Amino acid sequence: MADHSGTVTRRTAMKAGLATALAAAPLARPAIAASKKVVRVLVVADPFYYALREVTGQFEAETGITVELENLAYDALQARLVSSSIARKPDADVVTVDQMWTGQYLDSNWIMPLDAMMKGDKDLDLADFIPEVLYSLNTWRGHFATLPIASYGQGVMYRKDAFAAQKLTMPDPASFTWDAYLDLIKKLDGATVGGKKLFGTVVAGSQPQPIVHMYTQLAASMGVHWFKEFPEGKWDFTPTINTPENVAALTMYEQLYKLSPPEAINFNWFEAGMRFAHGDIGMFYWWTPYFYLTQRDGYMTGKPSPVGDQIGFATLPHDPKHPQVISAGGWSLGIPSYAPNQDNAWQFIKWATSAKGQKAMALVDKFGHQFSDFGRASLYDDADLQKLYPYLPLQLALLKQSNGKIVRPPAPVYTTLEGIYGLNLNRVLAGNSSPSVALSATSDLFDNVLKGNYLLPYQLPSYDDTLDATKKLIASMA
Repeated sequence: MADHSGTVTRRTAMKAGLATALAAAPLARPAIAASKKVVRVLVVADPFYYALREVTGQFEAETGITVELENLAYDALQARLVSSSIARKPDADVVTVDQMWTGQYLDSNWIMPLDAMMKGDKDLDLADFIPEVLYSLNTWRGHFATLPIASYGQGVMYRKDAFAAQKLTMPDPASFTWDAYLDLIKKLDGATVGGKKLFGTVVAGSQPQPIVHMYTQLAASMGVHWFKEFPEGKWDFTPTINTPENVAALTMYEQLYKLSPPEAINFNWFEAGMRFAHGDIGMFYWWTPYFYLTQRDGYMTGKPSPVGDQIGFATLPHDPKHPQVISAGGWSLGIPSYAPNQDNAWQFIKWATSAKGQKAMALVDKFGHQFSDFGRASLYDDADLQKLYPYLPLQLALLKQSNGKIVRPPAPVYTTLEGIYGLNLNRVLAGNSSPSVALSATSDLFDNVLKGNYLLPYQLPSYDDTLDATKKLIASMA
């Protein structure tokens, strides 16, 4: 999730994928002389940044380490991280890594594994982290690559006043299927509430990243995987994109778009979320940061949303034929392998992802309370925080059902595949392709890219990447 639209060019994406395929550097930590006073931190401009910048003074007072904090938009951050990593000239000591980049960055030796720093560090309290979050965002091939600064699930937001006006009720979780979700949206579409005519829902249609982030949640919940076998078992990257389940999911997403504002075909993450906050959308599903962002009219303005006091929250719909899979995403902090201030970087990561640091971020009230994306279970039970963010029990339940490695798999050349997927999804919304034709084309292009990068057939070592493996890794770090 990001606050501004940004499209990584296909040329940049292909370079990133090629770099991953060719890289074979070991996961060794280089010996680098470090400064004792400074840590340079480069992050994406997601909501956590605005909270983090207000509390870095606490870290500086506790440690004597000065924080130089810089933020970039999504696409600019990725391009800068890739170029500096390939050149082995990192311009930061701490960087934010998106969930899907983890495997590429660690395999390419662009970031260093954190295992040695974490092992036996009693201040870390690793057992407090939600295992599903660490599995989805932070582990790769039995190593810790990063730690979570902002952990996102996906859930439903709806207008309680619109439901009341249309005499609708939210189904209980057991009967809340995607068909029931679509039926509710159809009943909300065209209703007039508070003097405004409603669209039933809103989707993110901008490609490649925003539409992939929203669509893959629906698809995964309906039983869709990207590959024949990954991340568990013996890896086989044969594409499984062109399946009846995915055709059904894309057909439903096309229906959701037809019940959205027409301009949603160009909406990025933030534009989709904030359209709901503007008051003419009945219900939608999206990343959990929008549980609080939609309570404000604009990004970090502090101005109350016209529907802020009418927002209800619910779990995601499910498909009765398949186990529920909820998308896990968000941002994590890692250390570039050639960063000059690695010890200072670890101190910062440990503090920023600690219960103390995360609660301090949650209490920042400069724009209204605008951070509840915790990776630690204890914070969801915190009475002070539950008063500010009453949906925390639901958010925790969503994260405990999450599996980011299925929904958006951190496989090699992910960025290239995402570009292909997003383009073809957008073509369906634009009316330029049918779901079956778009998915057939996507599968063919996936096949070409994977073969061209020597991933199909896959002949390198696999790693049976399960949640249980991450739990064992957590226990080994204690």
